[in-house]
Amino acid sequence: MKTPFRYLLSLFLLFVMTACSGQDKQYEAATSDMPAAGSAVESRVAAESPVAPSPEVAAEDVSAGSTQPAAIPQVAQQIIREGQAVFETSDLKKTKTWIESLVRSHKAYVSNDEQNKGSDRIEQRMTLRIPADRFDAFLGDLEKGVVRFDSKSITATDVTEEFIDISQRLKVKKATEERYIALLAKAASVHDVLETEKYISEVRSEIESLEGRLKYLKNRIGLSTLTVTFYQLKPEMQGFASRFGVAFSEGWNNFLSFLLGAISLWPFLIAGAAIIGVVRLLLKLRK
Repeated sequence: MKTPFRYLLSLFLLFVMTACSGQDKQYEAATSDMPAAGSAVESRVAAESPVAPSPEVAAEDVSAGSTQPAAIPQVAQQIIREGQAVFETSDLKKTKTWIESLVRSHKAYVSNDEQNKGSDRIEQRMTLRIPADRFDAFLGDLEKGVVRFDSKSITATDVTEEFIDISQRLKVKKATEERYIALLAKAASVHDVLETEKYISEVRSEIESLEGRLKYLKNRIGLSTLTVTFYQLKPEMQGFASRFGVAFSEGWNNFLSFLLGAISLWPFLIAGAAIIGVVRLLLKLRK
């Protein structure tokens, strides 16, 4: 009796183990067809996350959109030209009127005009802004009307490299700003909104700074600067005798000024004399 019972028990256990094994295989097959838990959600959050990256990262992302390096744009040479000219004239008023007529004919303008009176002359200084393509023509007309220049100099500064650099940086910053604005529209929380707005404000400040510098360069490049100084000697300075008399008078005035300055120091002179007297007295007593 025991033998058949053991035989039946063994068959029952074998049947149970076979059934459990089949269920495990079905479970594994079912779970293998399912996507990894949370992978789809994480991908969607990462793709739609409105959290703004740092300005440097955003700039790199914008520039990394193309697999080929951006070609440097071909820009004409950017030159800033400046100059100064000094000469004597016999009639200050007529010379000023003549220069103003040159300014009008060359479509320039006077940015500064001042007059100074010295001991021997009356001096007029005019700062002119002249279109770059008319600068040489203006200088030619000026030289025709001046007999002799006391001094004249022209300088040319090449700012092409700086001009291209600022233009490229401005382009990148504007693209970065557009990216931040797009991220702001997708912001899902107050924290994301505040962070993105902070980055937008920083980039906007940099853009305005670059635009200001670029505008300044364009103004200096498009309009050359020429400072014209002309003077008229006073009538009493025309002859040698008059000049000698003026020089003697100025020398006498300088001497009087020195004498008055020395007299104003009388308290120090008295104090010094008293100290010297006391020192001499002490030396005599010791002897």
